[in-house]
Amino acid sequence: MSNEIRKEARKQYFHYFRIWFIMIAVLLVAAAVAGVMHGMRRNVPRTNFSAPAERVYDYADVLTDEEEKMLRQRIAELEGELAIDIVLVTCNQSMEGEEAMRQYGYRSTDWEQNMMDYADDFWDENKYGYNKGFNGDGCILVHNWYEGQNGEHLSPSGRVEERFSVDDIDAVIYAVDEYYDTDPYRAYLAYVNKTASLMSGTGNVQLPFMVILVLPLVVALVYALVNLHQKPAQDTTTANTYVEGGKPVMKAQADDFIRKSVITRRIESGSSGSGGSSRGGSHSGGGGHHISRSGASHGGGSHRH
Repeated sequence: MSNEIRKEARKQYFHYFRIWFIMIAVLLVAAAVAGVMHGMRRNVPRTNFSAPAERVYDYADVLTDEEEKMLRQRIAELEGELAIDIVLVTCNQSMEGEEAMRQYGYRSTDWEQNMMDYADDFWDENKYGYNKGFNGDGCILVHNWYEGQNGEHLSPSGRVEERFSVDDIDAVIYAVDEYYDTDPYRAYLAYVNKTASLMSGTGNVQLPFMVILVLPLVVALVYALVNLHQKPAQDTTTANTYVEGGKPVMKAQADDFIRKSVITRRIESGSSGSGGSSRGGSHSGGGGHHISRSGASHGGGSHRH
């Protein structure tokens, strides 16, 4: 085979598969960028050294020592990846009424208000936050086990507050609600994992990074190799297809119209009601935004059982 023929063959080959080469190149660039970003995220240094090292405060004593240890390990792993503090507090004390207000110094008799203050004050007074001890990045979940007042409050701060919408806050608390009465450890692990999945943008699916990196490349390469052995479809229409005896012949086609039935329906236009919230709605952050008694910015939401 001459050099000219080989050159032309290569030209035709690259021309035929040019789309797949472009796709592979784009995927390679995307994978490289994802790898760099992943490495940067994992190597964000902690800049707040004022907060305690403790992340799990089981004052209600609903966890075993081994369960607390496993939670701390999981939290430490995710904090290093996401650059946020993740704190859990369980308690067993009254959060509403005049008597509780006098006993604990609450500013309200309302359960939800006091749960919010408890969570915010715990975070602020301990100077939690991965990057700084005031308005720092992270979140705290407080679960009160007091009889008749069982429920949770989630208080995000900093970057987590900016990311979490009202729906995101609900999703984290609902993850806890699913297991708290049968398996507290599983409930709090769900809190930690759900927070991490929302902050990393992976939803409920957490695939290993190498799978995310390599899988698109493998799919594109396999598809290109399979098509490499396929010949272009032959043109079934020739110059004489419509010629008989040297004269053009038009093939007549006719459709038999049997019956046509048309149903028209008027669709009323309107907007959805303003009272509810949709799971598929906006995910802008700042859900439950408020300023704590210390002057720090927090989001937040509560569920009472």
